[in-house]
Amino acid sequence: KITAIFVSKYLENKTSKLYFFNKRIVIPNFLSDKFRIHKHNYKRKNNFIWSVQREKGLKETLDLWINYIYQKNKKTKLFIFGIDKIRFGKLKDYYKKYNVFFFGRVKKSKLKKIYKTSLAMICLGYDETFCLNAIEANACGLPVLTFGKTALKDIIKNNYNGVIVKDYKSLSNKILELLNKDKLIKKKYTDNSIKSSKKYHFNKIKKKWFKLFDNK
Repeated sequence: KITAIFVSKYLENKTSKLYFFNKRIVIPNFLSDKFRIHKHNYKRKNNFIWSVQREKGLKETLDLWINYIYQKNKKTKLFIFGIDKIRFGKLKDYYKKYNVFFFGRVKKSKLKKIYKTSLAMICLGYDETFCLNAIEANACGLPVLTFGKTALKDIIKNNYNGVIVKDYKSLSNKILELLNKDKLIKKKYTDNSIKSSKKYHFNKIKKKWFKLFDNK
């Protein structure tokens, strides 16, 4: 009699029902204390973050950034983490002209520092079984711009802790809209994002595990 634990509803639904588990339970991953913010920061730069280690959707995002976002706002920046920067080494000067910067993989402390001063994260959600980086972004006050696919469908609530868009054209429009939002609306996104992330704090997630063990 096996109890199967899944980190998201998406993963649970994706797993074949032909596996005759006694129980199927969803217990999400927890947020590292390194990303818990005790003092909110509302002084944000017009920077956007990509920190997904897979490249699906990156080319399209770079294209819309160069051809549309940069043309409308030459001060906003796109920081890309997690992608092998060596592969983009020969093009880094080209992308830099459009305020796109590749950092590769960096320490969590550097991510947190940049998250705390940026405006939003772009996380399309093509193949996320949980998407911890979206939770970490929310914890630092970053709303997430996403297609709402896979696990992001349950994590991001539209116009609350992020924005769900249907395609790349909508994504580019929402980026520009967010840049032009007044400070109160940006503050609301920050507050909602941090509030949303609190459900993933370790002290809450561990209670789910203790409850599971107590029922054994």
